[in-house]
Amino acid sequence: MKQRKVTVSKAHVIGDDDDEDEQVPSVPEASIPDFILFYSETEANNPSAYEYSYARLGRWVKDSLEKYRVELSTVLFPLFAHAYLDLVSRSMGEQARHFMETYRKDHMDMHSLDVTRLASIMTSDQVKSNELAIQFMTNRYTVRMSRYAFELLLSFLQDNKFMLLTRLLNRHVTIRVDNERPAGDIVRDEGVGLIGLNPSQLEQHNNQPVLLGALPTDPWMKFDKEPHNEELRKLIKREGDPDAPNRDDVPMPPPKFSDVKKELEALKEAREQLSKASVSITAPSICCYTFHNTYDTLTCLTSSSDNSLVMAGFSESILKVWSLKGEKLKSLTHNANKDVIREVEGSDSKRLVGHSGPVYACRISNDKKFALSCSEDTTVRLWSLDTYSNLVVYKGHNYPVWDLDLSSNDVYFATSGFDRTARLWRTDMINPLRIFVGHDSDVDCVKFHPNCNYVATGGGDGEVRLWNIQKGNSVRIMRSHIGPVMALAFSADGKMLASAGLLCFGKTKTVKLWDLASGRLMKSMVGHTDTVYSLAFNSDGSQLASGGADNSVTIWNPRNLEVDGAVASSGEFGGGLGGPREDVKEPKVG
Repeated sequence: MKQRKVTVSKAHVIGDDDDEDEQVPSVPEASIPDFILFYSETEANNPSAYEYSYARLGRWVKDSLEKYRVELSTVLFPLFAHAYLDLVSRSMGEQARHFMETYRKDHMDMHSLDVTRLASIMTSDQVKSNELAIQFMTNRYTVRMSRYAFELLLSFLQDNKFMLLTRLLNRHVTIRVDNERPAGDIVRDEGVGLIGLNPSQLEQHNNQPVLLGALPTDPWMKFDKEPHNEELRKLIKREGDPDAPNRDDVPMPPPKFSDVKKELEALKEAREQLSKASVSITAPSICCYTFHNTYDTLTCLTSSSDNSLVMAGFSESILKVWSLKGEKLKSLTHNANKDVIREVEGSDSKRLVGHSGPVYACRISNDKKFALSCSEDTTVRLWSLDTYSNLVVYKGHNYPVWDLDLSSNDVYFATSGFDRTARLWRTDMINPLRIFVGHDSDVDCVKFHPNCNYVATGGGDGEVRLWNIQKGNSVRIMRSHIGPVMALAFSADGKMLASAGLLCFGKTKTVKLWDLASGRLMKSMVGHTDTVYSLAFNSDGSQLASGGADNSVTIWNPRNLEVDGAVASSGEFGGGLGGPREDVKEPKVG
């Protein structure tokens, strides 16, 4: 029996061999370190060895103590993927198909898209040409675990002489062992999954300059007299922040009367904020609304900036608009003389019909003149809130559009979809201005930065990215989630970004807080027990609200970086607001 000797050398964190000074102190440079392993070519050419050893490992992980089960389970998917690719590469097509059909169901919750793409690879030539296969073969899949969990895994492989699995781990998987990590703790994981950038490259990428400050006041906004109150002058921020981008960086149309009105309302709000500065607020003020008789068809919600209108999207392909002031909605119409007039009586709600698939997200403009919506039918539609009719259909995505967001200036909007891209649009143009490509899975959520110069995206690959809309490139890549990112929110000052994701491994869910200047994780806030679908900061960034599928709304203090607990939490809101996305995911309600 021919034996091949394989030396498993020390590997830097995520394969970084360039700069030892940049290593993470608590994570030894080890991917099954300092062991000389032997494996048999006969075993590698035996198709039953793949299924037998993988099945044994899966049962062992399932039967392990709950304290370590989640950490140990992170190696199962990369082993599944590489075992399948190995079988296909060795022209064992029938055995590969049997292996795929037997174990694919174990990974559909977390890696459904990748499993589907892997299943389409049937020949050794496809392994060499398929994009996903090349990515798996040329990049190391990174997982993190505590020292004790790593030793348990290593002992199991050695005791059972599973050299085939050991070879796959040695070649394709980097296990980052953290001596300081409590056993079973995966809350603060960063840099896991199929990693294309090593830590030094990622740090260099996240060192790109970004201008996160608020834009200076538009030149046409002039005051005849300076405000006497110094605090009021600060709130107005006439000069903008030191790190603010230039107003000319993103082309803007000439100001309209509605812009003047918006600025006057902002000034009034600043005066009110100043008058309440001395008042001690002990608890957040929240108003909750309940939507009855939705029959599990309500998929998304949004309100206008002044909270006078609310719009909802439904899986029945329609949208509805209501007034939160209890007023009748009156649309513009034509009389017998073809003059434009407003309805006399109006109605409690208005239906917007046009999409041919479930509606997944909607937004109302600041001036309440129009609204945007996106759907499974791959389109984005612009609706008039004067006539309550469809004005424009934007086509560009090839698959369902999961989310959209409208910039604060009502000119630009961004979309994200199943085709793994996010796109930048202008409301007055039917074609996208930018296509943001970089996520390895569908892009589930998108959010505009307050200064309108950046867009954040959250993907099914667990990454959060920040994109420069002028250049169309990624300026921050933030990795910590172990599952799809379903919700994003910027703080009002644009310095922080909150993210939350899909339920994974049955673990308590976390809301993560990022420092955009450095791209580093600031805080993980633990509390939700199911997927978090919506996030929102208050006006001064002192509170963060999150809503989840566990029927609770939780209020967090993002400024307290030492305590992970919630300021307040309220549950028992009933059975949720909607049914699941058809064939894909549950709806995002926000």
